Amino acid sequence: MQLPKPLMLFIGCFLLPIVAAVAVLYFGWLPGHKSNQGRLMSEQVEVSDWQQLPPSPWTIALVNTEPCQGCAQQWQDLQSLYVALGKNKDKVRIAVLGEAAAKAQDMPSIHINSAPAQLNAGSLYLIDHHGLVVLEYDFAPQADANRLVHKGLLKDLKKLLNYARSS
Repeated sequence: MQLPKPLMLFIGCFLLPIVAAVAVLYFGWLPGHKSNQGRLMSEQVEVSDWQQLPPSPWTIALVNTEPCQGCAQQWQDLQSLYVALGKNKDKVRIAVLGEAAAKAQDMPSIHINSAPAQLNAGSLYLIDHHGLVVLEYDFAPQADANRLVHKGLLKDLKKLLNYARSS
């Protein structure tokens, strides 16, 4: 018995993507590059009591817990990073997890007394509006290397804000 041509075409439209997906996974043809500059968190880390804070699409958080090498430098650089956001300043807030840092006059920031144990002191983290820590940016003691890390954070943040606008 011969199946009708439209039925064969219909079945092929469903089977071809499945066969292609299995072949890609089996032969390891997945791309090896990534588009984000920060390191994606390997485990789910949430900041407690996040829902009680005023809502903001994204938050850049500095973990300021002891011992912290470079927290003062990161705080100064974070102020420059906030200025570099330009028109996206109203969509991003700054947070300090742990000990309070000196207040910046032109930068609205929030302070949370405790930081999750999985977060490293002196690092910057990108947190979504649910309080989920998404990306980590380590502190680099060299000023040039740290500047590159901050440029990567800006690039990731602008990409995320553009994705949020388009959806």
